[in-house]
Amino acid sequence: MKRNYLFPSGFRMIGYILVLPFAVLGALCLFNDLSFWGTKMPALIVGQGFLTGYFTMTQTDLSDELAIIGLAVSLLFIAFAKERDEDECIAQIRANSLTWAVIVNFIVLGVGTLFIYDLSYFSFLCILQFLVLILFIIKYRVALCQFRRIKYEE
Repeated sequence: MKRNYLFPSGFRMIGYILVLPFAVLGALCLFNDLSFWGTKMPALIVGQGFLTGYFTMTQTDLSDELAIIGLAVSLLFIAFAKERDEDECIAQIRANSLTWAVIVNFIVLGVGTLFIYDLSYFSFLCILQFLVLILFIIKYRVALCQFRRIKYEE
């Protein structure tokens, strides 16, 4: 039995609507240290080095968590929503685009690991976790447009 793990096609529009506000929120949290939603939350691990606490409550700001989860969900909705005319050829374009995006993402990770250091490397890793989906969306959309243009011309 062939399983299809794609979202319904309407989820793509929801993703496009949500991606911009969450991307702006994420950029503000990452580069301007924005905080507006401080609260006490349960934590699995808190602190650094020997001062680490486990399974405790901690005071934190949830704006960066909101940005990460919102951006991830919106990019997943865009990337993995079905096409209205989903078939084997489009599935192959999707698979090739995903493979390409993963390879390019790991090349960028290697280059960044060699040339980015200290706290800037952490910011780089925060951005890199979304880069694979962004690369996939761009590659897939370009390949799909090319495929449909060729199909339309025939």
